[in-house]
Amino acid sequence: MNENALKTVLLLGRPGSGKGTQTTLLAERLGWKTLSSGNTFRELRNSDSPLGQKVRAMYDSGILFPHWFPAYLFQNAVLNMDPQEGIICEGFARAVEEAKLFDEVLTFLGRPYVAFNLAVSEDEAMRRQLSRNETDARPDSDTPEKIKVRFNEYTNRTEPVLAFFKEKGTLIEINGEQTPEEIATELYEQLSSHL
Repeated sequence: MNENALKTVLLLGRPGSGKGTQTTLLAERLGWKTLSSGNTFRELRNSDSPLGQKVRAMYDSGILFPHWFPAYLFQNAVLNMDPQEGIICEGFARAVEEAKLFDEVLTFLGRPYVAFNLAVSEDEAMRRQLSRNETDARPDSDTPEKIKVRFNEYTNRTEPVLAFFKEKGTLIEINGEQTPEEIATELYEQLSSHL
């Protein structure tokens, strides 16, 4: 990998857009590390610590955490990485404050990045989450009401993030309603020109 090559990918999208699946597929293909705030929050949720209890209450209600919490997790991970190591981030920059910090930290570190938005309709995202919950119980999306809370959080806090990255020239739109394999192929093809 040359010094100016892209080393960081951020996956964005509505809850149920397939960010977790695509993070895994892309990481396997590139041999990069992954960083998922959702996975970290789920681990914390399952702990019996006072923090775990607080995280459990927020996570299970479907609301987003304060912007400083995922920002801390992101900074703690990326500031300690080898500069040449690639990373795929998912679940970060879900609010404009986080997006600005994400950009500022990576600019400071000299780590070029691209943000992919997996565009999926609310209807399709609802269908996917309800289907996923049948096999992979998720307390934050086990009812349509909780999923709607997550959609409202996305609309109010995360959609403005897309405009921020678009203005930065780092946002690439992907049709997230394709099959997982088709999405993975499109992501890799778009990314290839930056590697």
